[in-house]
Amino acid sequence: MKELILISGPPGCGKSTFTDALAPKIRAFVLDKDCIDDLFSPNDRGAHYTKEIEPKVLQGLLNLAERNLNLGHSVIIDVPWTHIMLNSPEWVEKNQTLAQKTGAELIVLECTLSEETLRKRLAMRGLKRDQAKLTPEGWENFKKHDRIGAKNPLPHFVINVEDPVKICLKKALEFLRNT
Repeated sequence: MKELILISGPPGCGKSTFTDALAPKIRAFVLDKDCIDDLFSPNDRGAHYTKEIEPKVLQGLLNLAERNLNLGHSVIIDVPWTHIMLNSPEWVEKNQTLAQKTGAELIVLECTLSEETLRKRLAMRGLKRDQAKLTPEGWENFKKHDRIGAKNPLPHFVINVEDPVKICLKKALEFLRNT
């Protein structure tokens, strides 16, 4: 059965690393929001981005997912879905509708980690857009806006991305086999 897999978790937690390990094991296509975002809004994830650019990027990803699901392929969408769905609940319905319309099973894998590890990873990846998040005030704003620690509104399986990728992959594959 084809699957629509949403890889969610805060920015910088390791979603892409996990996705890159998972995709070849299940032969799924990967759609990564970061590959598109920086073309339209380099280093900016502020109010203008959230209101004007992000919804178009997300819809574009869903359009690409629909096309591939209709061709019979499983698709992984790598996006920080939790805060997006909590801040704009229409994305819950859009993902559910896409899965239903294409006959795909909707699966959400939620990447979690401690705030301390998340902060270290953001600092280590060294992206310009993350610098403001690493100040004391910026960190508090980031945690509030991106709903760090909040629960994804869709049924989901939690992956602790503080574990080595090999362990995360093993747990995810076990879960996917049993769904």
